Amino acid sequence: MSPVKHLVPIHRAFELQGDRLFNYYPNSKKYRMPYRIFIPLLVALFALSCSSDSGAVENQPAEQDHDFWVSLEEAQNQALDKGRYILLDVYTEWCGFCRRMNRETYADKQVQEALDQYFFPVRIDAESSHVVAFQCQSYSMQDLALAFGVQSFPTTIFLNPQGEPVALQPGFIEAERFHKMLSFVGSESYRTQTFQQYTESN
Repeated sequence: MSPVKHLVPIHRAFELQGDRLFNYYPNSKKYRMPYRIFIPLLVALFALSCSSDSGAVENQPAEQDHDFWVSLEEAQNQALDKGRYILLDVYTEWCGFCRRMNRETYADKQVQEALDQYFFPVRIDAESSHVVAFQCQSYSMQDLALAFGVQSFPTTIFLNPQGEPVALQPGFIEAERFHKMLSFVGSESYRTQTFQQYTESN
């Protein structure tokens, strides 16, 4: 039986005021259940986010040339000790925008500096049967993506050091905007202000 059937749903995912694409998970102790992960309600599909960009080669594997990616197991083992968040980059091999984000956004120097400061970045292939451990349970990458409610690709999921979901962002994100998101979440500014307020003051 699929482990996804045993997960506890989140009753609502709410949007950050002033930014309709930055979706948040409820930040409440009542959702902090050990050894479980959380499912948001369906998030709005980001237009064209799961389409291949023009000129992309069909079935070409996603580029994995960056050396900062770590395994999900390694991220969980170190995140709490080092007080760093976990970033899940959920992609598919056929997704042109996933390749573009890996090629352009993740190659940006400021993005890499923010990742190094605040996150352990992990790649999740949403169509892979490869088994990973999350919160002391085993899932295929495909089931894990489904459990998080991923509807389009790429999708970026932010987890706190305890492995609890904080925010979900579907679609391709340009480097400048992504850098601000990484800093916003990693610095824990999201606890006291909206993303709009943060971007206006930084």
